[in-house]
Amino acid sequence: MAEEQLVDLGLVDSIRAVTIGEPGQRTFNISARSSRGQAVIWMEKDQLLQLSFALQQLSEKQERPDSPSAFAPEYAHTGGPVSVEFKAGDMRVRYDGESDVFTVEATDPDRRDEEGDAEEERVAVQFSFGRAAAVGVAEEGQKIVAAGRPYCPYCHSPIDPDGHVCPRSNGHSKSGIPVE
Repeated sequence: MAEEQLVDLGLVDSIRAVTIGEPGQRTFNISARSSRGQAVIWMEKDQLLQLSFALQQLSEKQERPDSPSAFAPEYAHTGGPVSVEFKAGDMRVRYDGESDVFTVEATDPDRRDEEGDAEEERVAVQFSFGRAAAVGVAEEGQKIVAAGRPYCPYCHSPIDPDGHVCPRSNGHSKSGIPVE
C-alpha cells in the first residue's frame, strides 16, 4: 500500500496560472513558489476554469477582515526546500476569514497496478496566498481558458484552425459555420 506525502508550502511568494502550447494542444498548470519550495500542479482546462471560478467567488463573497491575523501554515516545515510536480486529481480551495488567506490543496490521482495495489506514493501539496494573489490567479486562469479555440454555435464543440465538421449539420459542412 502506498503512503501519502504531504507538502505544505505555507504562504507562497508567487503563484501563477500557466498554459503551454497552441490552442487545441495546450497543457495547463498552477505554479507556486515559497521559501519552503515549489510546486507545479498540472491540470485539465476544466479544472483550471473551476479553480478560477472558485477563487473569484470566494474573494467576492468573503468580506475582508478589518484587522487580519497573521497566517500560520497548517503543517510545520521540516528539511530543505522541496520540489513537487504532478497532475492533479482532487483539488480543494479553503478560505481563512481570520487571516484573509486562501489555500489550495491538490492530490495526485491514485495510481494502481493490474492487481489493484497502489504503485507509488501519493502526493498532496497545499499552498496559501493572500486576496490579491487569489484575484490575480482567478483572472489569469479565466483569460487562459478563454484564449482557446472558439466554440461552434451549433454543437458547442471547439473549432480547429483548419475547420470543423459539425455533427448538427450532419457532418457535411466544414465551412460556413459562423465564428463569433
